[in-house]
Amino acid sequence: MRIGICTFGGDGGKSGISRYIINVLAEMAQLDQSHEIDLMLYEDERDVFLPKAGRPMNPLTFPTSLRPPIRNILWHQASLPGLCRRNRYGVLFLPAANRRATISLPCPSVGTVHDFSSIHVTGKYDPARIFYIRTVLPFLVRRLSHVLTVSESSRRDIIEFAGVPPDRVTVTPLAADHRVYFPDDRDKARAHIKARYKIDGPYILYTSRLEHPGKNHVRLIEAFNQMKSASGLPHKLVLAGSDWSGAEAVHASAEKSPYRADIVFPGFVASADLPALYRGADLFVFPSLYEGFGLPILEAMACGVATACSNLSSMPEVAGDAAPTFDPYQPEAIRDVLLRLLDDESHRAECERRCIARAAEFNWARTAATTLSVLETAAK
Repeated sequence: MRIGICTFGGDGGKSGISRYIINVLAEMAQLDQSHEIDLMLYEDERDVFLPKAGRPMNPLTFPTSLRPPIRNILWHQASLPGLCRRNRYGVLFLPAANRRATISLPCPSVGTVHDFSSIHVTGKYDPARIFYIRTVLPFLVRRLSHVLTVSESSRRDIIEFAGVPPDRVTVTPLAADHRVYFPDDRDKARAHIKARYKIDGPYILYTSRLEHPGKNHVRLIEAFNQMKSASGLPHKLVLAGSDWSGAEAVHASAEKSPYRADIVFPGFVASADLPALYRGADLFVFPSLYEGFGLPILEAMACGVATACSNLSSMPEVAGDAAPTFDPYQPEAIRDVLLRLLDDESHRAECERRCIARAAEFNWARTAATTLSVLETAAK
């Protein structure tokens, strides 16, 4: 069977959706299967998504002039169906289907819908994107032969909000790449981070694009202020990620903090540096108001870092009983969890042990195998 896979909507390696696509494709290339796979890529993303080992995939490269959203959406509706027909695909896989999907295709289609965050977080996107997500996307999702998603939380949204029958939605969880994210010497990691990003001393870490209000940096900064005032702990707060919608509110909150000198913005951190950034932290905190999955939680836990996260959407199901959770709308609740983990070394050590064990339960090879099985079933 010939399978088409379109990577458009993957952000070129700079998002959780990108890491999902990269890892699923890499593991799919290792599976013992006889299918021929065409991989549709922007010409500048070939090295990002095309697997470097395993069974070769056929790259179909497209100019970056197709990247602007309106043009890309029109291409999915007008040009992609013809491409599927000419190449006689048995099935088309859209791994970023919550961003790009089609009305009609000449073959079965499987799409991964990572989340419906805009129905949970007010003001997350501009009005045009909100209209697309709330009005157009549910219709497009219902047109898929089968829907994949990354958590039970997102599955419930797809069934309830998009109206997809339960038997057409399958959960394929994300995972940390355990060849990259694993426990290692903290002092060595801190030395690397100090040399690379000029971050010195103990720190609390949050990795996420600087997006307000959805990623909840402002309340985390409030909790950090309260923690510093109550304890005098020497820790810095490292907020790693690129500026995004509403980033000015995050920077303004940091500027007003009495502990401004201890709030660090290293910007976008390259994937090669992320493991050391995690390992160097005394604590990883993830206060997001909504996540389809929350992959950084698993990556931090896999590195052996004590982790705490929000008690909303998918995050408790990812954390399990390993990471304490808190109400992300209450800075005092965030503060109390931070203080206990930093003040109580035995509690933090037990949290680290549980986090490593929990992260090991998630596996990219299993996710890729389930994905391929769904593609084969849809093609039949």
